[in-house]
Amino acid sequence: NGENIFMSFIGNFAAAQSAKAIGSYNKQVYDQQAAYERAKADINKRTYDQVTKPLLLRKFNKDYSNQFVGALASGAEIRDGDSPYLALLDIKYNQATELVIADFNAEMDQTELINNSLLTEAKGIGAKFKGDATARAENIKGVASLLSFGQDQGYIGGGSK
Repeated sequence: NGENIFMSFIGNFAAAQSAKAIGSYNKQVYDQQAAYERAKADINKRTYDQVTKPLLLRKFNKDYSNQFVGALASGAEIRDGDSPYLALLDIKYNQATELVIADFNAEMDQTELINNSLLTEAKGIGAKFKGDATARAENIKGVASLLSFGQDQGYIGGGSK
């Protein structure tokens, strides 16, 4: 029985070290995932700001220019309050609305990716905490087994031997 108790506390200490190592490893994995998600958010934002939005603005300018030239080619005068003017104003209004929606969607995507990275980071903190808590429990069980072994062997409290 003493030998089983002796082996038990060694197993508990080994389990404690394993739990701590697994918790630390899992935290590193989650930290890397969170860093990837933040990098992805940054790339998406820069892509929108440097590629998508400028292309959209160029398209808007081209569409407006085509409408303007088309109105002039028809022989219509573009005066405040007239139909050609109102048609051009409608194009500008629709383009501004489309740009606001695109900006909003880009911002929501950015926010979602950052939030996901924060949630992933929190999972990592939880994984490390779980590993540390398991390690503490195993250490306590190991110390208890060691004390029990010491009592059985008569080293503590005047046990049987």
